[in-house]
Amino acid sequence: MVFLAGLALRLLHLGSKSLWIDEAYAAGLMDMDPIQLVRMSVAGSPHPPLSFLFLRFSAMLFGHGETGLRMVPALASALAAVPLMLFAARRIGRKAALWTGIVWAVSPYSVSLGQEAWIYGILSLLGFGLIELADRAWRGSRTSLRLTVAVALAGVLVQHLFLLFTVAALALYFTLPRNERIPWKKVVAACAVFIVLYSPFALLMLDQASFRSERIARAALDMSEVYRYRLLSRIPTVFARLIPGGLLAEASGSMMSDAKQLAFWGFFTLVNFFLLAVLFTRRMLSIRFRLWLAGLFFLPLLLFIVEDPTVRHLTIMWVPLGTAIAAAVDRWRPLGPVLVVSTAVMLLPYYNISSFPYHRSDWKEAVALVEERIMPEEGIVVIGGNAGGLAWDYYASAGLHRLAPGGDDPYSEHIEPGRSLRSALDSMLAVYPSIWIVNDMWGPSAVELLEGSDDLDLIRVSPAMEVIRVSR
Repeated sequence: MVFLAGLALRLLHLGSKSLWIDEAYAAGLMDMDPIQLVRMSVAGSPHPPLSFLFLRFSAMLFGHGETGLRMVPALASALAAVPLMLFAARRIGRKAALWTGIVWAVSPYSVSLGQEAWIYGILSLLGFGLIELADRAWRGSRTSLRLTVAVALAGVLVQHLFLLFTVAALALYFTLPRNERIPWKKVVAACAVFIVLYSPFALLMLDQASFRSERIARAALDMSEVYRYRLLSRIPTVFARLIPGGLLAEASGSMMSDAKQLAFWGFFTLVNFFLLAVLFTRRMLSIRFRLWLAGLFFLPLLLFIVEDPTVRHLTIMWVPLGTAIAAAVDRWRPLGPVLVVSTAVMLLPYYNISSFPYHRSDWKEAVALVEERIMPEEGIVVIGGNAGGLAWDYYASAGLHRLAPGGDDPYSEHIEPGRSLRSALDSMLAVYPSIWIVNDMWGPSAVELLEGSDDLDLIRVSPAMEVIRVSR
């Protein structure tokens, strides 16, 4: 029943939100045969290829529209409630664990994972499934032991960060009393099988890590500012977003002028602190199990030393959070409905936005606006990261020519130096009397590139998407 309820919430308006850049990248792979898809995704993405094969399967069964691309992630995100509940039921209690599943089912965080044609809804199912299987395997289930190895291998071939789940599953063995766990030799044997099977893909992980490092190095960022930003903004934001997801903005000074945003931010921060406090002070749980849960919640935050993950990357933190929900409800039963209602309330604004909440760019509306208003003698420039051209092409219907600097071929292992955006805009204005600029704002507004232009019209399509018409 929890799975069906969660699935219904994910299927509701499944295709209503515009694809964003990451989804456009995946959509561009969907017409390729599986071998070509694997080769191209490995060359151009920091993610292993199995995630894109799952999306290819979704498109093959349900079509290449937004709904079709997101159907398998929706199923996976809804189904992830089951292993999360089973684990909490064994460790806390069945009735309390039911509320863990319901909160996951209605959480905007998990619903958004199931309404994105990307990796993290699938990752949540495999991750929670691995923890549940490992908990059974270490207690003596032979079938679970075999499945633990298989799911661990599948997980790391979906996303490299799944290694966090594999380490957590192994560490779970040491939380059990000696008389309840299998001999350590069987655990070593299972680890050896996993290492042998994963070793051919380990080099791929290193190659893709170097590819991402190349991109970061090209950005030439001041790392002292980056670390300050990650510590003071990103980590608190990850903590607060575990239930409401991307509906909460990044922690910043501008929040002080938005009373509603500030109230929700403070509320969910206090909720998480309360739940964790109840969990870590629950003496009925062994100290080793509580330390394991604390590690799963806080150690992933060390990733900010070398990376800048979003809360979507850190689904592993929902294992201790889900256990904490069960522990709190087990102590105060009325708390279950309160958590569910306060979480479900956030679905109302989630369904009312037309763009993905983590990056509010509405490509569908931007493309429709340009196609409706453009004149035959005008040109188009698309600015949107390395997949902006793909996002435009996904929604474009009029066959209009567009220039997408740096956004035409994201499936390339090497990033070729390109000319500046200002140079590209000047070249287009030399050919066309006026141009339309579609800017997916990962950086500043494109207006800054057009300093000195008098004839300029700016339309803000969504918080992270603008359309500008500029004439010579």
